[in-house]
Amino acid sequence: MAEEQKPEQKPESIGLGPTHVLTAMQMRRVIDPESGPALEMELRDDVVNPHGSLHGGLMGALIECGAAGCAVRAGGGSENIVASDMLIRFLSVVKVGPARAVSKAIRTGRRTIVVQCDVIDVGDERKLVASATLSYARLDA
Repeated sequence: MAEEQKPEQKPESIGLGPTHVLTAMQMRRVIDPESGPALEMELRDDVVNPHGSLHGGLMGALIECGAAGCAVRAGGGSENIVASDMLIRFLSVVKVGPARAVSKAIRTGRRTIVVQCDVIDVGDERKLVASATLSYARLDA
């Protein structure tokens, strides 16, 4: 018997309201089978560059939003953080989609949280397309 497919989660269903950046950019929270909580966005006409791949600046926004969620979890749930540094290495292009940001905290200190975030093209055999390192300042430290 085939496993029943769950309907895709609509961006509005993440409970953040219609004007939140995740909703406005149609990002959605998902569980990656290898990495756990992740953030993804479909490859749509309104997010691609003239070459048909995901626009780099929008990929940067996906990375920062996905990494911020990881930093919040690593920091014990406090949303009182701000990004202080982000280095993105663009390795390839997202041509199939969806683009998925998978993150892990690589250092959690008293004042900072450092997160590694990779973007994979889920529809292209999970091809790694970007890798980033972000630092977050903990404002309640």
